[in-house]
Amino acid sequence: MKRPATRTAAAPAGAALLALAACSGGVGDGRAPVKIQITSAYGGDSVESYECAAVQLAALATFSGEGDDTLESVSERSTWSSNDTGVAIVSNGDIPIPGATGLYYAQGTVIVLRPGSATITADYAGLRAQYGVSATSIGELRITPELTRMAPQTSQTFKLETTTLESSVPVDLTSVASWQVLTTGAPVTRSGSALQALTGPVNSRFLLEAALPLCGRSVRRELQLSNLRELQLAYEQAADTFLPLGYSDYVRISGLFEDSSAPPQELGLQVTRDLIEGDESTFSETADSAGRLIQPLAAKKPFRFRYELESAGLSVDTRLIEARDLNLMSLRLSTDKAQLELRETLQAQAYGLFSDGIERPIRHNVTWTSRNTSVATVGAGIEGGEITATSLEGDTVVDVSANDLSGLGGEISIHTYRKKPE
Repeated sequence: MKRPATRTAAAPAGAALLALAACSGGVGDGRAPVKIQITSAYGGDSVESYECAAVQLAALATFSGEGDDTLESVSERSTWSSNDTGVAIVSNGDIPIPGATGLYYAQGTVIVLRPGSATITADYAGLRAQYGVSATSIGELRITPELTRMAPQTSQTFKLETTTLESSVPVDLTSVASWQVLTTGAPVTRSGSALQALTGPVNSRFLLEAALPLCGRSVRRELQLSNLRELQLAYEQAADTFLPLGYSDYVRISGLFEDSSAPPQELGLQVTRDLIEGDESTFSETADSAGRLIQPLAAKKPFRFRYELESAGLSVDTRLIEARDLNLMSLRLSTDKAQLELRETLQAQAYGLFSDGIERPIRHNVTWTSRNTSVATVGAGIEGGEITATSLEGDTVVDVSANDLSGLGGEISIHTYRKKPE
């Protein structure tokens, strides 16, 4: 396959030395490469992956000469190869990304085609490094969320997920999939894995396909446009309580279809908001695909919103939200330790006992910090307390602290596994 003109071909060993002379830190300033190594986000000299995955490797060269040795990336100047192209292939900037016209995988990207093992080699300036890739089988492909209907003039982003035979933790293959609407004249437009519904016709069925052409797998979902009967709100905070100043309530916003057996559609980013009671200066609001995070800023007049999906002619009013200046007396976490497999996510919760004697969920309004993000990361704000394992095996601590002068806090000990013991 002819490589795109915008890509720089990996130079052969002799030419690579000449190319380095024009680069900062190359042989042009009296230094030369003496060693090359391959790394990945997983560390070590090999990685255990799964079929149909894309694994990004990087080539690093050590330059020696006058002054201290330096370590520099030479991924785009290396020639990459695989010893078993039936198991895995590796890009030299020449493997097209499925479904993305004119785009190619970056140099050093390994595409796993099927279960097995392969050795990936990077050659640069007469130096060579190798990295092992082994892959397990994946299970059934799934398109999520598991919607069967979309409301007219709404949008929906889908994911392609699976599990491996060794783990039940979901694997996200969305970025390596090719997405297509297979039905001619379907009442939607597509951009990547996102669909935009047209006005109709209602009840017309169409097929969405997510394919992994490099490893020969695909899955389809039948969808149709359907009318909604109502909008539904679900609150994180209990009813009939005040909302402490500085703390939030998360409100999920869903559309319920006329066919009550159909799963609801999340509409957090697609509804408009009108303030029907209160003062605009007394609150802040953040949105995600599922809902809105509402935080009072002043203990003044209560406020109430109306959320509307104009295309469906539907609206719903929130309950009255009233803030009070309450002191946080104690902080409790939903857990103090967790064991997670690689890629597994835990939604931790923080609970605050306030001076009115009521304990409330407060995960959006405390500070979450991972002491080692290479082992586990943790979300903040609207994603507060979402802990994700990022290493094959390791230990870290997630610290939680109140965002006030109380000094209250806690911690969660995290241990990550490649696979949890039976």
